[in-house]
Amino acid sequence: MAEKCSPQITETHITAASTVTPTDADSPWLTSSPSESYDWLVPSLTSTSGRYMLPGGVASTRRSIRRRGGLMAIGCAFGLWFLGVVLAWLLSGPTGGSLAFVLMVMALPVMPVLGMPAAGGAARLLIAIASSAVLWWILGQVVAGRVTKRPVVGWREWLREFFVVGLGLWIGAAGGLLLGVLVLGAF
Repeated sequence: MAEKCSPQITETHITAASTVTPTDADSPWLTSSPSESYDWLVPSLTSTSGRYMLPGGVASTRRSIRRRGGLMAIGCAFGLWFLGVVLAWLLSGPTGGSLAFVLMVMALPVMPVLGMPAAGGAARLLIAIASSAVLWWILGQVVAGRVTKRPVVGWREWLREFFVVGLGLWIGAAGGLLLGVLVLGAF
């Protein structure tokens, strides 16, 4: 009969275990010191430099995405708006105005619902900005919740999922514009 082997805990084991300083409450044994993340030490199979890094580790990045997903979505909408403003400034005439308007509708998808192409005003614009910001925040948080169910997640995965889900919102806003054009009799 084979005897069972039981490991002996030595003073060396106790000393090594007492020097570990966990940096993350969710996964306390991923790092041995705050400056040495587990992700920075894992080499990639395709390159010698390692895979893309997750500063702070997997759990920290997941928590960051959960907390900041909505704000990143609002930032993406602001980026679309800013790109529209820059294009309107660079390209004069109907081309610049059309591109700026399309990007504005992509950034503020509630505009067609409020009748913004036909009727304007500061009050409608403020309502469109506030309600679109709430809509983008909710969409960003939903995407963050979907993405963080995966084992390893980063901002690239969030952006990919955000683009897919946001595409439906943008198509809906464009459909609202087309519906308004048809109702007004432009076609």
